[in-house]
Amino acid sequence: MAYGQATTTNNTAEYWDLINGLRYAKAHQCQPLHVVGDSAMIIRQQRLHYSPKNRRLASMYHWSKRLADTMAIRSWSHHYRTFNKMADKAANHAMDSIGSRLIAEKEQNSQA
Repeated sequence: MAYGQATTTNNTAEYWDLINGLRYAKAHQCQPLHVVGDSAMIIRQQRLHYSPKNRRLASMYHWSKRLADTMAIRSWSHHYRTFNKMADKAANHAMDSIGSRLIAEKEQNSQA
């Protein structure tokens, strides 16, 4: 996922990634699910059930939490960003193109 709007913060983009990932997993019946993310803050918030103070992030937290609560999520794990080449590629695309793009799994495999 790559978000290139000037008003999109890193935390906002990471919450959108979580929400869209959960939607995809639910639509494709990927359960049980082990969620792995490179945002330690978001993983910690989801695992420990606490909402961020920022209103926009709090809204996204509650949205993602409601969605997650309808799924069989077994674990929430943090994965260090330095080892996440796909996220790095998406972030670079957003910065270079100043645009947003969702890359599906099939498209990723065909571009490799």
